[in-house]
Amino acid sequence: MALITDHVKENAEKCKQCAFQKIRSADIGLDKTSVLYTEAMTSLEIAIEGLTRASCSVCPYEKDFIKVYGVKPYEYFPLRLGKKEVKEIK
Repeated sequence: MALITDHVKENAEKCKQCAFQKIRSADIGLDKTSVLYTEAMTSLEIAIEGLTRASCSVCPYEKDFIKVYGVKPYEYFPLRLGKKEVKEIK
């Protein structure tokens, strides 16, 4: 088991506050009635996944995050795309 010091915990919290992780877990919510909905969702998933993996691979806090939480940051934060429901106009 890895030694978890206060410094390691601080670095893990910095990783949790990363803007790339907030983009990954943001509720984007596309219009599900759109003709190109599935194509847009596939493209967004690929782009966001690549962006977060690339940013995590160069981040100096990734190793400390793994020590504290046991998973990589992009595995810890869920990828939420299209979770927002479209409100119908009555």
